Amino acid sequence: MPYLIPVLLLLLWLGLRNRPDPVWVEAGELLRQPHALVGEVPDSLQQLYCQLHQLPYRPGDSTALRLISRPYLSNIEWTAFKAFCQNAIQRRFMVVSGVTGVGATKQTKHLARLIAGRPDNLLQIDCAPQFDLEYHKKYIGYDDEKGNFVPGELLAFWERCRQHPEQHFVAVADNFDKINPETFFGPELWESLSSPRDTAVLGGRRVNVPPNFYFFSVTHLGPGSLIEMNEEHFKRLGRQYILDPNPRELLAWLQQQAQKLAGSPEPEAAARLAVLRDSAQMHRFVYYFLKSNQLLRKRYSDGYQLGQGSNVRQFYRPEDLSELKRTYLSHINALYPARPLAMDDFDALDYTVRSEGLEANSSFLARQIQYLQDTGYFVEITMVATTALLTFLAGWWVFRRREQLIRLYGDRALEVYLGFEKQLISAEVAGRRLDEIKNEVDNLVMRRRLNYTEGLYFLAFVEDKAKRIEFARNVSENFLELFNAFMDDNILTEGEYLKLRQFLQSIRHKIPAEIYDQFLEKVETTYAASN
Repeated sequence: MPYLIPVLLLLLWLGLRNRPDPVWVEAGELLRQPHALVGEVPDSLQQLYCQLHQLPYRPGDSTALRLISRPYLSNIEWTAFKAFCQNAIQRRFMVVSGVTGVGATKQTKHLARLIAGRPDNLLQIDCAPQFDLEYHKKYIGYDDEKGNFVPGELLAFWERCRQHPEQHFVAVADNFDKINPETFFGPELWESLSSPRDTAVLGGRRVNVPPNFYFFSVTHLGPGSLIEMNEEHFKRLGRQYILDPNPRELLAWLQQQAQKLAGSPEPEAAARLAVLRDSAQMHRFVYYFLKSNQLLRKRYSDGYQLGQGSNVRQFYRPEDLSELKRTYLSHINALYPARPLAMDDFDALDYTVRSEGLEANSSFLARQIQYLQDTGYFVEITMVATTALLTFLAGWWVFRRREQLIRLYGDRALEVYLGFEKQLISAEVAGRRLDEIKNEVDNLVMRRRLNYTEGLYFLAFVEDKAKRIEFARNVSENFLELFNAFMDDNILTEGEYLKLRQFLQSIRHKIPAEIYDQFLEKVETTYAASN
């Protein structure tokens, strides 16, 4: 039993203690893990290129690096890019989607250069809204004034694919969600894309997709697209491949910034360099990047996140935190969501940073409450608990009220009895007052201000006092009768005196002490006078 309170306090502490935020732990692990950009691993890049083209690998060959360096080498993290390439070569047709700043266009173009192997084998299609028919004429074809079909650039590109079956040919349609894909291809060709065996008739000849042709559609993930991609689109254009925000690429960019600032004599450059070399601040910044995107992903959807190449990467200093939050606010609220993002939505992130890794509202009790809210039981349990609490309080108030009434009338009955014991009132007066109290209690029971059991208990208490008074009165009368009988001759003999003393001793505990003392003094005084 003495150990119960410490155990309960320990369990309460454990139940209220927040746990470490997994995103904070992830941010710390990312800082410790090595990461490399595509340009930093030319040999690995060349091996991937040889794998794509089924060529033997020769150490020192920089063909792949030269291909993706046109027109310039982008800041792309190697691990994610390698997985991207391996998926693309297996699918041939693929819809590449990414949020703002994730680099979907540049990565897809680098991928296309790597797969094509030569600039002539690459077709770039840059889409803009309201040009659906113009793009169809340009890339698929049109009928001239004489009614002859003129093949477009894509059909001519396919003809080159058939002429060189040993090579890879790639077309990249950037912003393909800005136009209608069905209008771009035309109804016949669009329908034929649903199966590799289907062909379309254009200009009197059958047209199908060459087996060495790769088509990558780049679309924006999230709100803002004119065409919402669905299963019909994915059936013809390939499954969707989502490029998620890459914190490793963000860290690589921060390292590049540190290298650029290292040789600058400017005071501000030195201050920024100190921040970039502060591992604790970089931990906080990467955590904010990961956690903010998680917040947007959970509240809205994946398409509301911001990528590593967006403006958020510039606000890595502690004094830039407010600007970092405003960047997310502007990005989200410009899309007019049903639930706008507010500055206090970042309070949980600030708590984790202040507590060095603890997740707000992640204690056992908080998680149970959140689970009940998510499952819809919280409102029901709250209503039941509120009803139970109100019932308890009402019952407690009624009980206290009845207790006060019982104590009030009990004190009155006790006061009457004590008045009789002290000979302040007679037995007749005491009995009459106790009867009045009994009648009042009966009335309370009838009006249900006291329940039946409580009334019976109290009436038994009053009845006991009344019996004591009645008994004391009867005993007193018996003593007085006996005393008066002995005093008929006005003399109290020794035998009579002893009988009276014996009688008083037998009733001593049955009459009030004051009456006993009074009777004893009367006997002693009378006996002394008689002798």
